[in-house]
Amino acid sequence: MAPRPTAAPAARLASCACAPAAGGAARARPFQPPGARPTLPAMPVVPFVRHDSQVELETPVFRLRHDRASHPVTGHEGRYVVLEAPDWVNIVALTDDAHIILVRQWRHGTRTIELECPAGMVDRGEAPLAAAARELREETGYEAASMRLIGRVAPNAAFQDNTCHTVLAEGCRPRHATAFDPGEDIELVLTPLADLPAMVRSGQIHNGMGVVALFWWLQETGRLDWPR
Repeated sequence: MAPRPTAAPAARLASCACAPAAGGAARARPFQPPGARPTLPAMPVVPFVRHDSQVELETPVFRLRHDRASHPVTGHEGRYVVLEAPDWVNIVALTDDAHIILVRQWRHGTRTIELECPAGMVDRGEAPLAAAARELREETGYEAASMRLIGRVAPNAAFQDNTCHTVLAEGCRPRHATAFDPGEDIELVLTPLADLPAMVRSGQIHNGMGVVALFWWLQETGRLDWPR
């Protein structure tokens, strides 16, 4: 049997255009031979259109809402979960004798005792630096000679709307009594800076936001061997 003729490249490209949704424009995709590695989309990613939102649950630390949103090109519509949460702050708190101030406490989510950087929520109307000074004082009793923001990340952009700020606190000294929140049980752990890499690799420190905070500190102090 004679082989069937194949379409010309231009015709094959045209045949791969996505069919438009109602009211939407077609989105062309380049032809992909069988088994070929996918290429990037022919058009840039665009924001979804949010049509309405409904709050399903309110707690002291977050609000759970559902958004009804659609893609402006394909017309696909869905319901998406969003956690509205306050911003967070993590503090890389250093003493003058080359130690970092860590805290050990129970975490209900993982049901484990975790070794972490001092951290907490940014109150409404509070600046991240002010929140960092407050959390450092409340959790450890220490006060820093200087503090500065060194980085920020979205903890989970898939369904959270908040930002986690990292603050570098240098020249920390004990100045105050601790002031734990009800239900907090915190142990202060002064750790030599030289021990940090092994502690992260071994999993002694594995809270995600705490590891990110240490990354920002390494970046800030030039300890990462990559272009700045």
